[in-house]
Amino acid sequence: MTERPNAHAVLKAHDAEVYEALAAPEVFADLFNGSLFAGTQVIRPEMLSQINEKALAGEEGLDKRRLITYRIRDSSRSCGFSEGLLQVMLGVEGQRMADYGMPVRMLMYDAIAYARQVKALSKRNRREKRLRRGAEFLSGIKKEDRLIPVLSLVFYYGEDQDWDGALSLHDMLEFPEELKAYQKYFSDYRINLVSSRTVNSGSFHTGLREVFELLKVMGDKEGLQRLLEEQREHYSRLDLERGELIACFLDIKLPAMGRGTQTGKAKGKEKVDMCTAIQELIREGEEKGERKGKRKMAENVLKELFNRGFSAEEGAAVTCLELREVQILFAQWHPGGGDSLTSAGDSMSCHEQI
Repeated sequence: MTERPNAHAVLKAHDAEVYEALAAPEVFADLFNGSLFAGTQVIRPEMLSQINEKALAGEEGLDKRRLITYRIRDSSRSCGFSEGLLQVMLGVEGQRMADYGMPVRMLMYDAIAYARQVKALSKRNRREKRLRRGAEFLSGIKKEDRLIPVLSLVFYYGEDQDWDGALSLHDMLEFPEELKAYQKYFSDYRINLVSSRTVNSGSFHTGLREVFELLKVMGDKEGLQRLLEEQREHYSRLDLERGELIACFLDIKLPAMGRGTQTGKAKGKEKVDMCTAIQELIREGEEKGERKGKRKMAENVLKELFNRGFSAEEGAAVTCLELREVQILFAQWHPGGGDSLTSAGDSMSCHEQI
């Protein structure tokens, strides 16, 4: 991960929080429309009906270990078009860190979804005696049977927005020199990666617009300050729903006063001042950075004292650190490791024990 000297927000989103955020049909549809369809409302919230992927995968018995079923899709919905004449199964996999096996993982998810459909079709065809003899009877599938397409996204909301993992199955394969000219004959699979680096935040209509906008600059203090300055009016009076979505992904506490503030007569139009909330986050980051810097400086001083033969008590007096902390550090630096660690009440230094 790229080192960031400036204070910045630390992302806190966990799988359960992301799942809860995506459970809202408006947010789920907006994620697909904004990332794949340039904001065109191809998928409407009312089209969606949620599928419990984790439970269904286990029922299909596609993996005898059944461990894989727990990882199946963080959120998945079926999307109906033209009154059910065409359906698309939509799935999202949320990621806080790059997964270097993601193409295989997503390929597995999609394969399970298709295999489940084939099994269901075969079961129905046999039950209704719709199969002719020969190929249809053996496979359980009629020639005219069709499967529901599966469309999957990898939603990457990690602190470092530069995904450094593979984007396709071929990226993970090591082809012998003799076969490189024939790579096209090896089946490939590409993931649909969605991050602040791959989307236009203006294509989103829910709080995802602000989420992607902020994710893009969360590692850059100056960039974050500039964004807030340029859009101060917007972020200082942000809809509560949008603010809550931001709070879900970023370590930002919503202002208590903002929750009770209503504007106009319309219900649910509460506003929050996210400028103040984000500025407070920056300040906390700076203070945390200062504390870490002071700690590092104290450890450097202690290391020098240790090398010169000073005792742990003397080191604690100079740096104002707890004696026990200094004793642990001295023990770690000693060639004997932790074996020479003294008790907190022992006045002998690690050097004096040798």
